[in-house]
Amino acid sequence: MNDLSLQEAREALDLIDETTRRMRRSLAHGGGPYFLIIWGLVWVIGFSGAHFFGPEDARTGWTWMVVNSVGVVASFALGWWMSRRVRSRERGGERVALFWLAWMLYASLIITFARPQIGNQLSILISLFAMMGYVTTGILYRSVFISLLGLIITALIVIGYLALPMFFNLWMAVLGGGSLIAAGVYVLRSWR
Repeated sequence: MNDLSLQEAREALDLIDETTRRMRRSLAHGGGPYFLIIWGLVWVIGFSGAHFFGPEDARTGWTWMVVNSVGVVASFALGWWMSRRVRSRERGGERVALFWLAWMLYASLIITFARPQIGNQLSILISLFAMMGYVTTGILYRSVFISLLGLIITALIVIGYLALPMFFNLWMAVLGGGSLIAAGVYVLRSWR
């Protein structure tokens, strides 16, 4: 049996640390943190509108339609801009975009046929679908950070829905959207 020397073990651990640092830097320089901030802002504005207008009010639907449209356009523009900056043989960005397009299609179909009865049911369904997307994206890209972020926000969603139904949308604006923004800022500042 071939035992590693203490020096070889240190070198292997240093290599793992350096690989982790490079991966984090790559994610920080990629669009990841900006996407978190964009969608955090979408959640803050959309859920604030739902709270102040009421989940059943037509203005809430219009607010969500506008901020989601802006979020999608901003995300695709950012993705296009980032792909022009970074030349890579891997087509990971396109794969992620296709993943989220498939997610939107299937979430829309499920919601159409499930027919939630009240606004908060629709909000929790969409939010849980989004967090399922974060968790599975984290699993796909081996990012504990993204998966953990999705799991934490999922817990906040369920707690807010069950414990504070009258303030659910405000809860989601502050803690859901705020968590996404905070995660994006954290990655930008800490992973450089």
